[in-house]
Amino acid sequence: MTLTGIGVIFIGVAFLVLAIYLAWTLNNLANILRGIEKTVEPLPDQLDDIFRETGSLINHTNDTLSDVNDKLRTLSPLFYMLGDVGEMSRKLTTPLAKFNVSRKKKTDEK
Repeated sequence: MTLTGIGVIFIGVAFLVLAIYLAWTLNNLANILRGIEKTVEPLPDQLDDIFRETGSLINHTNDTLSDVNDKLRTLSPLFYMLGDVGEMSRKLTTPLAKFNVSRKKKTDEK
């Protein structure tokens, strides 16, 4: 056997070792992908449940907002009346406050 023959045998053995290592690595990768498949398999059903619950939550939120808007519409006249009362009391107390200030000035000047 010549050196070329021995070199070809070494290359063949190295190629065989490389092929076995790659096969082992690909087999491990296949096992990992099978595990991922088992994990991901129930996701569509879980997502359907989540979306169904989310839709129900949005419907309840819309009902609640509608109820709050109705109640605010009912209370709006009361707030307007309170605002009018506050404005009237300000208009009534402003001249009294001015009178009070002028009396105090006169008292301080004496």
